[in-house]
Amino acid sequence: MVNSYSWVNHFQAFVLIIFTFVISAQSDVPRPRGVSLSKASLYSPTKDFTCFDGTVTIPFNYVNDDYCDCFDGSDEPGTSACLNGVFHCTNAGHRPENIPSSRVNDGVCDCCDGTDEYAQPETCKNTCEEMGREARAEAQRLADLHKAGNHLRLELIEKGKKKRNELAEQLSQLEKDKTEAIKIKEEKESLKNQLEAKENEVLQVYRDAEEKERKRKAEEEKEALIKEGTEYFSMFDTNDDNVLTVDEVKVVNAFDKNKDGEVDQEEIQYFLGTNESVDKETFLSTTWPMLKPFAMSEQGVFQRGVENEELDDQDTDEATRDIETDEGDNEEENAEDDLPQDVDQEVEPESSRIYDDETQKIVDEASEARRQWTDAERAVREIESNIRNFQQNLEKDYGLQQEYATLDGQCLEYEDKEYVYKLCLFQKVTQKSKNGGAEVGLGNWGEWAGEDNKKYSVMKYTNGIACWNGPNRMTTVNIHCGLETKMLSVSEPYRCEYNIELATPAACDDSNASQQQSHDEL
Repeated sequence: MVNSYSWVNHFQAFVLIIFTFVISAQSDVPRPRGVSLSKASLYSPTKDFTCFDGTVTIPFNYVNDDYCDCFDGSDEPGTSACLNGVFHCTNAGHRPENIPSSRVNDGVCDCCDGTDEYAQPETCKNTCEEMGREARAEAQRLADLHKAGNHLRLELIEKGKKKRNELAEQLSQLEKDKTEAIKIKEEKESLKNQLEAKENEVLQVYRDAEEKERKRKAEEEKEALIKEGTEYFSMFDTNDDNVLTVDEVKVVNAFDKNKDGEVDQEEIQYFLGTNESVDKETFLSTTWPMLKPFAMSEQGVFQRGVENEELDDQDTDEATRDIETDEGDNEEENAEDDLPQDVDQEVEPESSRIYDDETQKIVDEASEARRQWTDAERAVREIESNIRNFQQNLEKDYGLQQEYATLDGQCLEYEDKEYVYKLCLFQKVTQKSKNGGAEVGLGNWGEWAGEDNKKYSVMKYTNGIACWNGPNRMTTVNIHCGLETKMLSVSEPYRCEYNIELATPAACDDSNASQQQSHDEL
């Protein structure tokens, strides 16, 4: 906040104003110390001074009185009274510049002409002429470099425009190829559909016969299952009353699932449920499919009452034959064999069937039609993929005159003590340790990021591999004029953020260099 006026302070500063009001070496226009020639008209000693923000008007002798009257600091360009003030260094013989007025008389030489340290003029030596010569020599060197590099840049522009035209022509041809490929695909699809319909018609005869055979086998298996289950039921039903009781179950080893020598209540419930007995029909439909694997493992050995200690010879022979038929099969296969099989599992693949000659010919024709349609469909997809790639390349910004077009995909390397860095222009940036290991992505092509009219001076590569407990890596590429395209340096100023200095003839625009040289000479 601006302090209230102090007439004593202003009067004491009046003498200082006499010394701070100077005449520029470049012009006869008088202006206060620290004011540029372009703003001299705003500081007229014949009238009161109005702050640049328009908030306050003060007597002119308050300007540079080492007391901050204006909120914007415009009344103290030549002193350090205002923290937000600006001091103008004339720097005759070199480039003029503006510095914060807080640096005035701080004992540090900020202006090459030493005008910012006027309280102790012996502190700073005027080095503007020397610095100006060095700056002009550097500007001339850069101008010569841009001039030489511009010849190479013009070649890159010519090649870039040629490449773009070629891409456009190839894209146009691909569009035509796509139209033709779609037409071929549709023709192949139509032929495929016709031959598949014919194939399906002749194969239906085989499918019908196979279905009939499948049902016949299923019926035989069902009858065999019932027969086998009936024989075992008869063996277990010791009193021949067509009911299998808990007492009868307890003496049959096959019901002893865990083979501990006893059929316990849990095992009885597993096979009989909550029932105390099962009739023959329930046994065949429910109990036998679960029991069969265990019965087969027993190979016909079970306990009976004393009065029925031995089977008669005929029953024994029949049981033995049934068991021998199933020997060698594992329990899981036996259980699956007892149940009706899924149709799809029974049907033999059409490709492996044997047909009569006429049917085989029709199947082969349909197979060939399917292959040709698949090839045609693949051709369309490949052309569409190429079209997308060409469109993406044509949409890329390769500079105002396509000067960067031929650099797309060119990969450059730079090595330091620990890593090998690779920059593939318009694609990606990677880093690999010299001690081995995989490449680490430091960013993928993002955009041009130069400011104002220097858009093509900076590249951004973003969304690289994430740092440990940190953000995704990213890389900024600063582009300079050079007679060859190469990486000059790589640094990591902040964690996971990388800077690459790149030289290339594509950046050698001699018109910009000439303008910069003319500006530096002012």
